[in-house]
Amino acid sequence: MRKSFIIAGAVFAMAAQPVLAQTIGRIKNVTQGGIEVVRDGGKLRGTSGFRLQEGDIVVTTAGQRAGITFVDNTRLVVAPRSRMIISRYRFDRARRTGESQMRIERGAVGVDSGELARSGRMKFKTPTSTLGVRGTTFVIEVDE
Repeated sequence: MRKSFIIAGAVFAMAAQPVLAQTIGRIKNVTQGGIEVVRDGGKLRGTSGFRLQEGDIVVTTAGQRAGITFVDNTRLVVAPRSRMIISRYRFDRARRTGESQMRIERGAVGVDSGELARSGRMKFKTPTSTLGVRGTTFVIEVDE
């Protein structure tokens, strides 16, 4: 009997894993038709309200753009023809600490930094540079 409960619990835990994944931010506004979000190798349509997770890749094509708000109140605008990887994102709301690392592979991203920037643990990488953020508003542009 006890073995059955353990097996049932393990099956439930595996099935619930995608539901339990931590939301780190949301797409707040997006051009009509949405954008592409690549998660675990699959392509999803990112529309307003879409919940982002660590590891997601945000992709926009010509004419598409998206506004994103993260849980530490960092706000991003992803411009057309951009590709951004959310490599790492951790934020402890109780302690107001954590870290983030995002990679801009192409295009442009406008940033209004939130609480993570105050700790100096917010980084943006491009193919040629790394930017450590300590709290400000800025734009990163990467030529194709």
